[in-house]
Amino acid sequence: MKYFTKELWEGFNTVDDDLFQRTWKQWERNRKAYFRQLESLTSRLSKSAARFFAVTSLHDGRLLAFGVGDHINYRKSDLKSLSRNKGHPEVRIEVLNFEQNWLYYLNYAKVRTVLFDFPGGKPLFHEEGGRIDDWGYDELTAAGKSYLRHEILFSSSATILIEFQKFSYEKIPIKSSKGPVF
Repeated sequence: MKYFTKELWEGFNTVDDDLFQRTWKQWERNRKAYFRQLESLTSRLSKSAARFFAVTSLHDGRLLAFGVGDHINYRKSDLKSLSRNKGHPEVRIEVLNFEQNWLYYLNYAKVRTVLFDFPGGKPLFHEEGGRIDDWGYDELTAAGKSYLRHEILFSSSATILIEFQKFSYEKIPIKSSKGPVF
């Protein structure tokens, strides 16, 4: 993560007022720089995807599923026709937003790199045997001329990194939720 780092997150959770103020100022500089570079990437995304990365916050959301495979969006009726020599790596992430009223399906295609590090070095808010925990921050950056990189930092200090060329998402309303339970 280049803009929304573990160090910033730690600085927001300190009792040291001076460190908190320095962190806040750095956060504001990083946030402005992030959105400037994000704007330069919009030509690589569909309008819907560009809007997602510019507007949607999944902060404090819950990772429900993280899947990687060569035929991740298969249908059971298609299993007999799947060739062992076809297919390309794809990634699918399912996230429930903090308010628990939207379920997001994030889909990545033309994938060249996928990394999942759990719990990650220097855990933020993690105890051994604990959860992946809340979606903290994420950022979209360039990964060369033709790929994009989406990095996600979780409160356990776990990270997901995906380098891809195509992104789409679905947003499904959850009508029965009463909101987060603390």
